[in-house]
Amino acid sequence: MAKNDSPEKKALMKELSGLGNLIRGSLIHATRKCGKKTCRCWHGGPEHQYNYLSISTTHARNKQVYVSVANLKKVENGVAAYKRAWEILEELSALNLAELKDNSDKQ
Repeated sequence: MAKNDSPEKKALMKELSGLGNLIRGSLIHATRKCGKKTCRCWHGGPEHQYNYLSISTTHARNKQVYVSVANLKKVENGVAAYKRAWEILEELSALNLAELKDNSDKQ
């Protein structure tokens, strides 16, 4: 951080540094039948729930990673943190661009 950074910029950078574990992707919640003929889902009961993290890549096919119930909250928090980090970067970029414009107008 530079000494002459605005308070808004300093606050955004501080928030960004404290976000923790970032996870890029989208969380998918879905249901399905398991295929066991003795299961309640086979006879019209509620289907089984499952969660996947969908990750798009540029050099390979998209990936889907199974997320267990035990890790669900951690993944939800990581995805939310990544989304917030992206928003902060966009805000910082806009502030930097405005700062450049102000400096060029003064010259």
